Amino acid sequence: MLLTPSEQIVPPSPSPSPSSLPPTESPPPSPTSGPVEYVIQEGDTLGFIIQQPPFNYRNFNVIAEILRLNPTIPNADRLPPPGTIILIPLPTATPTPESMSLTATSQAAVPQVSLPVMTNIISHSVREGETILGIAEQYRTTLRILNDLNPELVFLNCDFSIPSGGESCNVLIGVGTPVFVPAPTATPTLSPTPSGLETATPTPTFAAPLVSFPPRNAVIQGTAAFTVRWVSVGILQPEQVYLVQFENLSTGVTFNDVSRANSYLVPQNLAPAAAQAEELRWRVSVAQQNAQGLYDFVGAQGEWRTFTWGTGSG
Repeated sequence: MLLTPSEQIVPPSPSPSPSSLPPTESPPPSPTSGPVEYVIQEGDTLGFIIQQPPFNYRNFNVIAEILRLNPTIPNADRLPPPGTIILIPLPTATPTPESMSLTATSQAAVPQVSLPVMTNIISHSVREGETILGIAEQYRTTLRILNDLNPELVFLNCDFSIPSGGESCNVLIGVGTPVFVPAPTATPTLSPTPSGLETATPTPTFAAPLVSFPPRNAVIQGTAAFTVRWVSVGILQPEQVYLVQFENLSTGVTFNDVSRANSYLVPQNLAPAAAQAEELRWRVSVAQQNAQGLYDFVGAQGEWRTFTWGTGSG
């Protein structure tokens, strides 16, 4: 399938975010004395903000410090309007005591967990009585990988160096919650002896990127520009980009653009008219330009996500 990018091209970001996961969980971070400024975006929550780069918090201990630094935030569940600048402390890892330093031999023995680029991802719908640990065991995966695949879930106080996540690990999931998991590996079967006349079937280079914001069927209030986000699929080659596609289901207007980051600022010209709510859908896929200047998909195409945008939606 060939796609032509829109003429309104935004210069791509310089480099993608790596998808490699650390071999072991870092000690609980403690805030530095020098907080950084963050501009609140449409749809942001405090819990979502602190989990994103460059903060990457994995628990909510820092929220009390954020409220102290920002008197304009009434409480953790209510943020000032989009465009407001707030202060958030950057985490710093607690240094490991000398007596606990790993030797080269013991470091090599620590299992390194990473999600292969070619892994197929499926969605599991939570059933009555299921827990996140039970789902991890069912699909023979780890809590660390489930955390990376599901940025919309909060893995509160989970120690990923422990298979169970530890006694304080808490992940709230309800019946029907979609949880992205690695697809079970098929049982190998004997292949017929090749004749030499077979045609090679190309395999996808990348799995489809997993969307983290906005969530499925979200309602975006107002008409201010906001940022869509997704999870990295791995290190892109210099000629590869994320192709971001939008379609206004109310007007039929389409818009395509590219990015090398894991996010994209939705252009203001896609915003609905004042006092009007419109339904849009979007998706993101890995692509690269061919000799004709058109974009070909590289791997699986992204899943379409629908959201409602405008002042008339609520």
